[in-house]
Amino acid sequence: MFKQISIFFIILLVGGCVSVPDRLQLPEGTPLVSYENAASQADNNKRQKARWGGVIAKIENKAEFTVLEVVFYPLKGSGRPIAGDESIGRFRAYVSGFMDPMVYKVGRSMTFTGEFSGLEEGLVGEHKYVFPSLQASAYYLWKDIQQVDVTSVHVWPYDYWSGWYPRPYYRGIHIRSSNHSLPAGAATKPKPVNVERSKD
Repeated sequence: MFKQISIFFIILLVGGCVSVPDRLQLPEGTPLVSYENAASQADNNKRQKARWGGVIAKIENKAEFTVLEVVFYPLKGSGRPIAGDESIGRFRAYVSGFMDPMVYKVGRSMTFTGEFSGLEEGLVGEHKYVFPSLQASAYYLWKDIQQVDVTSVHVWPYDYWSGWYPRPYYRGIHIRSSNHSLPAGAATKPKPVNVERSKD
């Protein structure tokens, strides 16, 4: 019984030690441009390294590359996007080669590292939109998982009928979905005011 309890706590401890996936890592000390700074000061931040993530809103394969339109969300320490009901904007990620839309589906969470290449005009539906764009050097598609939250674990050392022995019981266990699909009614705020457009 003690062995089972020890294994349980080890699993919780290991699960809490998260790190950015290897393919998304950059040399220590690499300056990263934020989405906000890239959108509002594009000319000053061109060719800066960035690590952005969010939820896929659109994917389009070209002859030699793929363009993903992504609803931006801030990242956890692990690099996974924290999806919510609202976003501060969208960006386009350019990836070399073919990406299967049946794998990289609309609604899935992704994180990219790459180089900020400027702003470009486009449409979201019929609405004109200015997209910060990223030339992706690496990307990571996050799995949809079920996350188990354990509020508390107790060990009751004595059983009146059976004598002394450890008898664990659990309280407050619930399961919530970690599917980071774009929430219903999710909105992106309009493009920032006084955005500098790319001159290239």
